[in-house]
Amino acid sequence: MKIFVGNVDGADTTPEELAALFAPYGTVMSCAVMKQFAFVHMRENAGAVRAIEALHGHELRPGRALVVEMSRPRPLNTWKIFVGNVSAACTSQELRSLFERRGRVIECDVVKDYAFVHMEKEADAKAAIAQLNGKEVKGKRINVELSTKGMVPTGV
Repeated sequence: MKIFVGNVDGADTTPEELAALFAPYGTVMSCAVMKQFAFVHMRENAGAVRAIEALHGHELRPGRALVVEMSRPRPLNTWKIFVGNVSAACTSQELRSLFERRGRVIECDVVKDYAFVHMEKEADAKAAIAQLNGKEVKGKRINVELSTKGMVPTGV
């Protein structure tokens, strides 16, 4: 079972550290750590469920409560938005909240000084771009535009 782990400090968290955290709940097959999130693959469904229940909200680092949930595939045909000039003080959750006021956000990942936000509907994505481009967030004016990649490819 694939588990999503959010609010991870990728610069300071190793796959081995996450594997050790999840190991008491079942067999850990693999761990992949990205910038602010990770994926943990566990062999048994029951162990994955126990790990999610026990570790959601756990502070791996002081002040950084983990978001631990069953991984869900991103729906096909989402609208990918590039957000540039993101302040280091802005979290993925804060940015997600800003975009959710304009429509359903499927995924939001902050990577250093930029982010990608995936929205479910084209109209919502275009409204978010129009309303948020140039807006000041945490002391910096963000640049918001449709990603040059456009829609996420289907069936590839």
